[in-house]
Amino acid sequence: MDEVDNLQDLFSLALINRAAYKAFKVDELDLMKATVRKISPPAWELRQTSEVPWDPETLPGGQSLAAGLYFRHYAQDLCYVAGIKFLLEDHCLSLLSEDMVIGLRNPTSTQAGEVDAAVWRIWTFCHLFGNRKDREKDILGQKRWLRGEGLAADLPPVCQTSPDPADFNAILFSPPEGFAQANSGGLSRRQLLHMLEIWTAMGALLDFLRKETRRARRNGLFEGADPPPKTSKEEVRVLRSWLDFVLTLGPAAVLQLAPLGPKTDPDVAFGRASSNGWIYWTDHPASAPRSNFLAGVVRSMLRSSCDGESDHSAPALTEVLATEGWR
Repeated sequence: MDEVDNLQDLFSLALINRAAYKAFKVDELDLMKATVRKISPPAWELRQTSEVPWDPETLPGGQSLAAGLYFRHYAQDLCYVAGIKFLLEDHCLSLLSEDMVIGLRNPTSTQAGEVDAAVWRIWTFCHLFGNRKDREKDILGQKRWLRGEGLAADLPPVCQTSPDPADFNAILFSPPEGFAQANSGGLSRRQLLHMLEIWTAMGALLDFLRKETRRARRNGLFEGADPPPKTSKEEVRVLRSWLDFVLTLGPAAVLQLAPLGPKTDPDVAFGRASSNGWIYWTDHPASAPRSNFLAGVVRSMLRSSCDGESDHSAPALTEVLATEGWR
């Protein structure tokens, strides 16, 4: 069973006979995790970093329960990734490179796997550094993750000294299981560029809400702002800052907020935000906007990788790096 590289074959193999089924049940969770890792390391890392840790041995039948939950969560992840890809194909092709367009239109192409990997990595990045974890400024952790540098003998400074109280929230103080393992060897320029493209397109999916200040006010979005906006111009700024906050929650949040993309009813979108508790948020000052989340560190690494390198992606790379204020 260790040689199986997809879940369908794994489950089929487990049903061959009673002995195979018993062998599968003894180690089903680890077998499923190993298979998911073969299918897509970035998808595997998202599950590793986001699955709530608990000891299956504490409950009767806990092994089967843990495996069942893992499979359910992975299947749900797949649905969210597919949903985001449908929205990108329907509304954002003009923002994407030819390779990304091919990947969205042809699910059997090599480029399709690159699109999937970019979405999975964006989601993991948001889970680790966004998602209300207050790690938007944890640049050291973000760069180590993008470089595929998990904790090894070369512990970062935060783990070598008595930490500042602020360091307790840094990802490297206590990295989750699987941290950066899907980025082993570091992400290439091509992979970084794909992440930036998909991130830009995801932001564009929410553009239809950027001027809906009246509906936002009606749904209580400005009540948590500190200080509350007093002019229409300030309301526009706060609303855009809130949409930047929603992006940091990851692809699933974008899909839940705007399941039809720009065709979503704004009242429905704000209603979903309210029901999910997303209207309770903390605004960032204009001097440190969330709009730089993910894009800033990826652009920084792309610039540093440009020196002395040249390939077919250089024109596209130059164009993206020049677009500092893409929204």
